[in-house]
Amino acid sequence: MRERLTHNFGLKLLSLALAILVWIVVLSIEDPVYTREFSDISVTEVNGDQITEAGKAYSYVGGNTVSVKVKGKTSVVNRLSKDDLLAVADLSTLSITGAVMVDVSCPKYPSLEITPIGSSTALKVEIEDLVEKSLNVKVNTNGKVSEGYYIGQGVATPNMVTVSGPESVVNKINEASVNVSIGSGNTTDVTTNTTLKLLDQSEGEVSSSTLNISQTDISVTVPIYETKTVPVDFGVTGQVAHGYKMVSAAYEPKEVTVAGRKEDLDKISQVTLKDYDISGKNSKVEDSISIVQNLAEQLPDGVVFTDKEATVALVVDIQQIIETSFELPLSKISLKGSNTADTYQKSGTGSSDKAVTLKVKGISSEINSLTTDNLTALIDVSNYGEGEYDLPLTVIFDDNLELAADAYVHVVISKTSDE
Repeated sequence: MRERLTHNFGLKLLSLALAILVWIVVLSIEDPVYTREFSDISVTEVNGDQITEAGKAYSYVGGNTVSVKVKGKTSVVNRLSKDDLLAVADLSTLSITGAVMVDVSCPKYPSLEITPIGSSTALKVEIEDLVEKSLNVKVNTNGKVSEGYYIGQGVATPNMVTVSGPESVVNKINEASVNVSIGSGNTTDVTTNTTLKLLDQSEGEVSSSTLNISQTDISVTVPIYETKTVPVDFGVTGQVAHGYKMVSAAYEPKEVTVAGRKEDLDKISQVTLKDYDISGKNSKVEDSISIVQNLAEQLPDGVVFTDKEATVALVVDIQQIIETSFELPLSKISLKGSNTADTYQKSGTGSSDKAVTLKVKGISSEINSLTTDNLTALIDVSNYGEGEYDLPLTVIFDDNLELAADAYVHVVISKTSDE
């Protein structure tokens, strides 16, 4: 056996070496070196407390992410994700010019070669005053509920947060808000936890990487109310200008929708608005009145309007009162209380003895359309016997017209001849 093992021993060693070399070559061909780029790697700061303890705050000019190239075996590099890379900025090494170098490593595969892309690993840091700001937490909802239900105003817990950080960053913050999604299947209150967002004036999100926020996990309860449609009671008050008359007043809508718990909705039967004052008006009024801002009686506790911007459109027709003369034919005048034993002869006061002149006053639109079909005229002869009389004329007009002066008709009453 020994002779077999030692026979041509040098040749056997050479064969083993060649086999190992071939294996290395094959392995290199099968798993070559590969370079891959990674961008937007978030930077973790250390020793930042040295700045904050001095009453200052820091922020990154141009952002706090870096981009690198990673070189290594294809099988390893292809398995990497951005989360496998650790980017650390040691703020204790901050230069006098405000620059700090970022060290990027891969703890999972320390043998990988990592190089920066350009100057991305040299971050610019700005030192500012540390300021603090308190913000109410606004609850935003999105989605729709089924017909007959309404999404109420959500309540956040806590309802206020405190944000501290660099003055330039804190001053950008306009709103602290949370978003809650509501679905058509929600018919009861929705309670959930969600993450706080900080927004600027344009509703863009403000990065919180350099900020200290008292709480970012917010508990939210959004009430889901039932709805009810109730009538709107609305009127006008006051006297229009002298010589004018209010002809009509109309408004729309006649109903409005409110929402609340059923026991609270049962307490409301209508919405009453303050009367609209038309005192001194001398022309048509057209106005839009906010329902919420003009309530005569407040809604019961727990009841809200589904449309907080709802308005009532009011139109009040106001017209000038004018006078005119009108010729009324005697044939259009009826006799009240006449009897067949007497004969009645009428004579007029108009341009001819067959008509009587009436002075009529009223709104211009009806004066201009006045005809004998718009009125009823009569004289009462029930208490008169033979003789001549100037009897008062009673005229019944359509609305908005009346006599401006008394009118009389000359009547001769005589016995009817037996012939």
